[in-house]
Amino acid sequence: MRRWRPGYLNELYLLLYRKKVVMFAIFSAILPILLVISLHALQPVFGLIAVSQSFPIEMLSIYTSIWIPLFILTIISDLFPNELASKTRKLALLRPNSRFQVFGTKVAALGTGIAGILIVLGIVTFICNLFTGTSANFSETAAMMKAYLAAFVSMIALSALFVFVSQFFKSASSFMVFSLVFYAAAKVAPFLLSSIASFSPISYTDWHMLWLSQTVSAGKLLTTSLFLVSSCMLFMALGYYKFDRKEV
Repeated sequence: MRRWRPGYLNELYLLLYRKKVVMFAIFSAILPILLVISLHALQPVFGLIAVSQSFPIEMLSIYTSIWIPLFILTIISDLFPNELASKTRKLALLRPNSRFQVFGTKVAALGTGIAGILIVLGIVTFICNLFTGTSANFSETAAMMKAYLAAFVSMIALSALFVFVSQFFKSASSFMVFSLVFYAAAKVAPFLLSSIASFSPISYTDWHMLWLSQTVSAGKLLTTSLFLVSSCMLFMALGYYKFDRKEV
């Protein structure tokens, strides 16, 4: 554990020093505010409600479908393919660091980044509700927290898939192009063949909505939870297997 902690902190510092990570964090905080201001300005014209109690969930659905997956792909491209291209991975693998330790700290830093974006989004949207006079009660706040926790699990499963995919690439740009096309194709595929959705972690980016529905059975929630957890474990194991055997 004492060896793991410095490596984890080092990966976090490297993430924070990347300008793209800072820009992601700033945009994640600014977008909900800009949207609230825009809707409030258009309210007299179109009769729209600027912000409702479901605003944090509506923003979460947008972020888990587009923004956070893009963040995941960008960070993974820096953590894995870009290190091979820049030939800096050898420095990370110097003793006493093991490959498992290096791989684990990178994945942990990625998970921390995902959690950070979700926390920023949750806090900003909650504050937006307070300032617009549409604050939620205790039960609605608890439901929001449950949705954000479920979104974190689905995003971790998604990141595990692309961590595995990244092990096949030695260039960050080629990984990004392939992953974006693959992600878009996986999103469209269920419309062509509905059975694909049940076996694709990419189809569960809006998984948090199931936890808010009153009509979804506990058995389905348990089944989908086990699927996402098992997908995460499977792709992380496969990703480490490829990472461990790759020459640097």
